[in-house]
Amino acid sequence: MIEVAPSVIGGSLRAPPSKSYSHRALAISLLCERRSEIEGISKSRDVAATLKAITDMGAKVELKEGSGTLNVIVDPPERPNVPDDVIDCGGSGTTIRFFAAISTLTEEGYTVLTGNESLRRRPMGPIIEAIRGLGGWATSTRMNGLPPLVVRGGGLKGGYVEMDGSISSQFFSGLMIASTMFLEGVRLKPIGKLVSKPYVEMTKELLARGGAIVELGEEISVEPIRPRRIEFRVPGDYGLAAPLMALASITGGSIRVEGLERSLPQADSLVLELLGEFGVQVRECDDQVEVEGRPRNGVRVDLRDAPDLLPVACVLAASVEDTSEIRGVAHARVKESDRIGNMVLELSKMGVSAQELEDGIMITGGKLRGGVRLNPHGDHRIFMALVALAAAADERCVIEDEDCVSDSYPNFLEDSMRLGLSVKFLSKGS
Repeated sequence: MIEVAPSVIGGSLRAPPSKSYSHRALAISLLCERRSEIEGISKSRDVAATLKAITDMGAKVELKEGSGTLNVIVDPPERPNVPDDVIDCGGSGTTIRFFAAISTLTEEGYTVLTGNESLRRRPMGPIIEAIRGLGGWATSTRMNGLPPLVVRGGGLKGGYVEMDGSISSQFFSGLMIASTMFLEGVRLKPIGKLVSKPYVEMTKELLARGGAIVELGEEISVEPIRPRRIEFRVPGDYGLAAPLMALASITGGSIRVEGLERSLPQADSLVLELLGEFGVQVRECDDQVEVEGRPRNGVRVDLRDAPDLLPVACVLAASVEDTSEIRGVAHARVKESDRIGNMVLELSKMGVSAQELEDGIMITGGKLRGGVRLNPHGDHRIFMALVALAAAADERCVIEDEDCVSDSYPNFLEDSMRLGLSVKFLSKGS
């Protein structure tokens, strides 16, 4: 539990490494023909789950400490092994959805995948049905489409399958990666509009670097060509830098974030456009982004392809005396928490008018009332958003469960304090 005092944020820092690229590089390295070298992966708890999953399935991994990151050398097995124990994915939806598909590739036997309480509430029906549609076998142990999952190995022939695109693109990315070892590859047809499509583009980018052949259109097709190797430096994460950008903006400060590579697809690079729509000054130069100035106006924005920016958009909207509509994020209700319902609840504690919509939130902001106790609901992105709001409030705020931020950005509080955030760590009984 922490107490955050009103603060002004300013300075510069290097963006934390991309969690999404770290997951993908590690998962693909498990299926490569030869040794892979990945530089600068995230040290987050979610990525640690993927790192353990590839070792559980037979990869030999050598780790070298970097500055806040890890450099990894991965020697892949001939094919993924059935783990000796269950694959514990912690709170990582990416890990369980990727490795549900990868588990079909084991020579024989069954793989069990589970996670923490939050993960066991997240829907897995689309990947279960897709595996069955491709001739494999997978089930939810509770028969409700939720983890734990059991997946039978033996390999898949592949072919054509349709899958619900409204919940998560992670199901598609997992099958794209695994299908490089299917006998016929795969053709995936989204049912409805595919949400978070830039994440599929990220998967294509890394598969192509390994020599796989992927085509994106109305269908996603992957040829049955096993990746050769991955040699990749993980870029900075726009989505994890976004709360710091918002934090600097709404407290009247400024920030320069380095290590953001615009040439690689990232859904959350949309944060720069989002900030600009709120009237914040944004300057880009090479791999640096500078953010300065308070939000000046409300916006109407669709975050269908970047739902992880919802809490940041709420922060910006709450700080202006205007009305904003954030739409297109119905799938944010089935993330680490119900981000729509929980952001409305926490904003209301701070005197902000926030209304749940079917696919988003309507917010009328203004003065942020402090002196309240805030709850991130175990959600790392909500926690970072609440820290930003608390720093801009008129009084100190208490925020619970700071440990949840380690799921994605373990150094978030440390970095924020170096930029000027005033934080006091409290005992649980305080």
